[in-house]
Amino acid sequence: MSTFGAVGYREATVGGICASAGLNKRYFYESFGSLEDLLCAVYADVVADLRRAVLAGGGVDPVAVLRGFVDGFLGWAQANPLQARVHLFEVLGVSARVDELYRSHARSVGDELCDRLAATIPELELAPGQRRFIGDAMVGAGLQIAVDWVLSDYQPPREELLDQLEGVVGSLLPT
Repeated sequence: MSTFGAVGYREATVGGICASAGLNKRYFYESFGSLEDLLCAVYADVVADLRRAVLAGGGVDPVAVLRGFVDGFLGWAQANPLQARVHLFEVLGVSARVDELYRSHARSVGDELCDRLAATIPELELAPGQRRFIGDAMVGAGLQIAVDWVLSDYQPPREELLDQLEGVVGSLLPT
């Protein structure tokens, strides 16, 4: 993971990964068929860690749920810059297989986030397509906020950004 996060997937080589791990290439190919296979395995670990962070927050109203989601995402990205690089940048556009893996993980988190939001608004009844749309919109917004924040060297400070988010979202959603 550290190689993909430090130099990037496109610059990584099997030889370089084996050298940094002190392994022979033969050992690599006993576990993985290709560098892309390793990326998929690494990405699964990255997403599992991120998922725990973004879904750890609670909230009794929609604004608190969304704030907890974004706070978890930003805190994770800042604490784990190599993993964040893999998730936010390195997996994009590698192949159709990796793109589908990326979308699958995003849909899964989006579905759970939508379930949490819906639980805070009992009168809200959503059709499956609407649930998917809301999940996609929330995950997409969270991703874009995280990408911009990471590229802006974690500015504005996280609490300030979360307060801005809460102000905007709070004006749109019931509390």
